[in-house]
Amino acid sequence: MKILIFLTKWKGGVGVVVKSIKKELESRKHEVSCISREEDLKYNSSVKNLFQLRKKYREIILKENPDIIYTQDWSMALPLLFPYSIYKEKHFCCFHGNQLGKTKFIQKMIGNKIRSNLFVVGDSLKNRFSKSNMIYNGVDLEMFKPLNKKRDYFGWINKDTEILNEEEINKIAKILRLKPLIAKNFNIPFEKMNCDFYNKCKVFISFPPYTAGFNLCWVEAMASGVPKIIGNNEGIGWKLNINKFKDKEDLVKNIKRVSEKDYRKEIEKSDLTWKSHVDKLLNVWER
Repeated sequence: MKILIFLTKWKGGVGVVVKSIKKELESRKHEVSCISREEDLKYNSSVKNLFQLRKKYREIILKENPDIIYTQDWSMALPLLFPYSIYKEKHFCCFHGNQLGKTKFIQKMIGNKIRSNLFVVGDSLKNRFSKSNMIYNGVDLEMFKPLNKKRDYFGWINKDTEILNEEEINKIAKILRLKPLIAKNFNIPFEKMNCDFYNKCKVFISFPPYTAGFNLCWVEAMASGVPKIIGNNEGIGWKLNINKFKDKEDLVKNIKRVSEKDYRKEIEKSDLTWKSHVDKLLNVWER
């Protein structure tokens, strides 16, 4: 099968997802091509550049002649749907999070238009788009694993969506007598996150907002053997056996009460792997 993936940019969580499913699909002898709007096509907006992108998409699709066109999020699907749909039978889209404001309306409109050709990575999205296909993200258990390193850091990934901020993280780390380790602006390459980040963490914390679709970092931390993982019930949090708190009040006291766990064994028993993710993709595409 020949698959063409359109994504906004490689930097960020969606880029990680695309790299991971590309690797798994290619291991099964499928041919995968990926085009980013920002790096490859040099467009910063799908709305402002709708017709230019639509023309560019068609040129690429005619050249590649894929069996499946897979767009990542509403903005990448937009040029194939308006003012009218093209390549309807082979076009699929994945929503990675819930939009706010004006884009919430556009996301809803596109999701309802794509219907059963839509994939969503979280329960909050599935509740909004009942015709969609639920497909949880996963983790590469060979890439993310314990390395028996000394763990004396309080780890946090500085994302725009995080409820906590860097000042709060530094204060909590100081009280816990741990060194803060902050992955900021993706300064640690994805391929080095296991060694240079997660395996240095005694505690890892992530507090995404209610708009979160999945929040991949929890699963990566679990696979990497971080003994204390702190989060909430947003995204995939409700399903994970991590330590969850509703808000950041009394967070230091709660973290001190948390006991260490072997999360690696739990993630190995789950279906939260890229193998499972791609199985579900192919089940829909081949059908």
